[in-house]
Amino acid sequence: MRQLYIVFFILLASCGSKMNVEKGTFRAIKPPNIYGNNRYLTKDTNRVISYDANIGKNKTIPLPGIMNLYQEIEGEELPETPANINYRLIEKTLGFQYYQVIKDNNNCYFGGGLGVQNFPYGFFIFGYNRNFVEVGGAMYWGLTIDKASYEGLWLYETGGFISFLDTQYIRLENAYILHSYAGLTMYASLHLKKFALNYAASIANPWLVDELPAHHRDADISFWFPVLLMQDIGISYTHHKIKYRLGINQITGVEFPGQYWGLSVQMAYGW
Repeated sequence: MRQLYIVFFILLASCGSKMNVEKGTFRAIKPPNIYGNNRYLTKDTNRVISYDANIGKNKTIPLPGIMNLYQEIEGEELPETPANINYRLIEKTLGFQYYQVIKDNNNCYFGGGLGVQNFPYGFFIFGYNRNFVEVGGAMYWGLTIDKASYEGLWLYETGGFISFLDTQYIRLENAYILHSYAGLTMYASLHLKKFALNYAASIANPWLVDELPAHHRDADISFWFPVLLMQDIGISYTHHKIKYRLGINQITGVEFPGQYWGLSVQMAYGW
């Protein structure tokens, strides 16, 4: 392997360094599986622990229309150019979640939890729960290490007491990058006794960054990575506090075409 980069964006500075990414492939994990309770909550405090899996085919998704916008450092210019970017979508995942919610006298609930899908994330969950219906949502944020390969023109400062500007064409293969991701999930369910019909939709930015590694330092980039949209419809059966859920999901993008299908499986215990 040519190079191994585990980059901590919080700790490293990127002063005076910009990059036009001409092409690249970035691994993207699907959004976490957050479906709500899919049952009537009868008491004030409710806790849920769950395990889930997603079964689908990993594939490379082209992201057309991404542009490197105009950038300038001390009079030197990086012009507006196309960025031929791809997501390497990873749909085969295993996950774990724990959350706790408090339900009030108006049938509203709120709470929070933690999950792991390759790497950890945290989420805040809220909703409305009655005898036969539930609606709600969750906001989540997490960290992960993903593989990326990319190349492009790097504009940076050199020198000591007196600095100069220089350009270099860089190419990184299979760099491992620590970065954050975030998203929003909305869900609804109809539940009757032990059975429930559930729909959930998630929108997520799988690469919540504005810098990328460029050799020994980070470089500002001039575009935002596109968001993913995941929809999931499923049925569940709850018996003696244990819920079994089977669903079909579709992943696509708000800014790019294509539909990618998979199966979701979940087993949860609520008390």
